[in-house]
Amino acid sequence: MPADFFSEICDGATPPNFFFFDGSGWKASASGKTVPVISPIDGTEVGTLPQVTHEEIDSVLSSASIAQSAWEATPLNKRVGIVHLAADWIRHYQDYLIALLVREVGKSADEAKGEIVRTADLIDYFADEVQSIQGMTLDSDNFPGFEKGRIAMIERVAYGTVLAIAPFNYPVNLTASKIVPALLMGNSVVVKPPPQGGISASHLVRIFQKAGVPAGVIATVTGSGEVIGDYVVSHPLVSMVAFTGSSDTGIAIAGKTGMKPLLFECGGNNPVVVMPDADMGVAAREIIKGAFAYSGQRCTGIKYVLTTPAIREQLVTLVVKTMPEMVNAGDPRSPETKLVGPVISQDAAKRIEEAIVSSVKNGAKLMTGGKRTGAMIEPTVLTGVIPTMPIIAKETFGPVISFVDIQSFDEAVDIINRSPYGLQASVFTKDEGSGLVFGKKLNVGSVQINGSPQRGPDHFPFLGVKHSGVGVQGVRYSLEAVSRLRPIILNKPQ
Repeated sequence: MPADFFSEICDGATPPNFFFFDGSGWKASASGKTVPVISPIDGTEVGTLPQVTHEEIDSVLSSASIAQSAWEATPLNKRVGIVHLAADWIRHYQDYLIALLVREVGKSADEAKGEIVRTADLIDYFADEVQSIQGMTLDSDNFPGFEKGRIAMIERVAYGTVLAIAPFNYPVNLTASKIVPALLMGNSVVVKPPPQGGISASHLVRIFQKAGVPAGVIATVTGSGEVIGDYVVSHPLVSMVAFTGSSDTGIAIAGKTGMKPLLFECGGNNPVVVMPDADMGVAAREIIKGAFAYSGQRCTGIKYVLTTPAIREQLVTLVVKTMPEMVNAGDPRSPETKLVGPVISQDAAKRIEEAIVSSVKNGAKLMTGGKRTGAMIEPTVLTGVIPTMPIIAKETFGPVISFVDIQSFDEAVDIINRSPYGLQASVFTKDEGSGLVFGKKLNVGSVQINGSPQRGPDHFPFLGVKHSGVGVQGVRYSLEAVSRLRPIILNKPQ
């Protein structure tokens, strides 16, 4: 039963007070302070997470550092077996985890199920792929001026202790995508979950503990980033930082980590370019899906559309007409709700509302939506938006899509490339060759042709440029990112 499996991670109160995992056991913090986790659906308290102290962080990281060498020495087949078992446990407790995600972060049951199923599949794929990562040898005489006699034996080794920082919007999937490659490559992992989503992430860590990850090799440090963030990212026992979150936070972390390797995926603010020959029906549906899925709270969400006025007029009409078929805002627990539920908090909703109001005051036209009720923002379509407006100059993490008029498609290239964000962009055209040529002009991590931005499939490379990320993720790429090359060179005696 789930209650038995997860009983150690909280005190059983109503609402429960959850513990942090110090590598050997689940504990309350000596601080006596907690961070409440409030459901965006109804404002009720899901539970609390402990606000750990700096001394507790020291202890956790010390244990992780000590345990790491023995874990790296553990045969790969044993590490793989543990990881596969964790995937099996996730599937076994799927319904329980889905219900938790719905309540904690306001996802619909379908979206929560998608996250849980995808996570289990991702874990298995990681475990299978790692077995194909092999070392290599190089001979010295390949390079001019060298004779035979030197052989480089090159292997991949762990960095040490990886700090995994995950966001609220995918607290299970994006935590697992950091934990699993790090563990498989022989690192220990300390998870800093988001305050909102931290309960779900703690359940995930419990699953890895129960699957057989040894003491000290995985742990959590919980609490407000304002209290512990700077301390933990700059800690000398952290060997690498893997982070998903906002660009502002990512930039701040990068400035404090020193020479540590980084694997970051940050804000997206993704644009769409619609060419004159595009299938407008396909473009409209992909824009709706890309803009409003999980209430627009995705780094891969579509935030603005660039096209000429004539196309925009036709496209906006089609988008607004199609929205009732695809979008039904409401309680994510209701089967009637489609794509849009509450955003993560009332404070977040207020910021989105302010951005909408500011845009309209400065000349944008509200085509539909725009109203706020608590943490609910109506699905919103704006036209007449210009690139300098905050609604698209900064990433608006909510159900809002803005249309920007351009006079030429060279102007679209300029707008996209001048943006500080560079995760993905989409181009819609029936001429795939023209789409390819246009896509090559865009300074973004990935270009989608005739589809909305998305993270998957998870074995594809996933990356951002500029303020949208550092490094490359994707199954094999993530395994390589959390490890380094170590050449050992044999020299022929002289």
